[in-house]
Amino acid sequence: MSKSTTVRAVMDPKKKEKVTSILGRLGLNHSEAINIFYSLIEEYRGLPFPISLPNEDHENEATTDIQPDVLKHLKTSIRKNYRLGQPLAR
Repeated sequence: MSKSTTVRAVMDPKKKEKVTSILGRLGLNHSEAINIFYSLIEEYRGLPFPISLPNEDHENEATTDIQPDVLKHLKTSIRKNYRLGQPLAR
């Protein structure tokens, strides 16, 4: 068996419960689903689906099929990731 590593994620407990139920109906567990997702990212060399944010001028227009709560999470993640990439203040 090849070596393995652990991936940790923080998420809303209610979301995890809902996803656990969906994965169960599909016959998958979280590790299998994450491995599938990572394999697709590797194959596509990016996310396996198109994703974009509306520009600031059109923020309130329906320019995306992404649900509002998902869009809010994406924007927060982008801000956090941007800050993580910044040099540390000395």
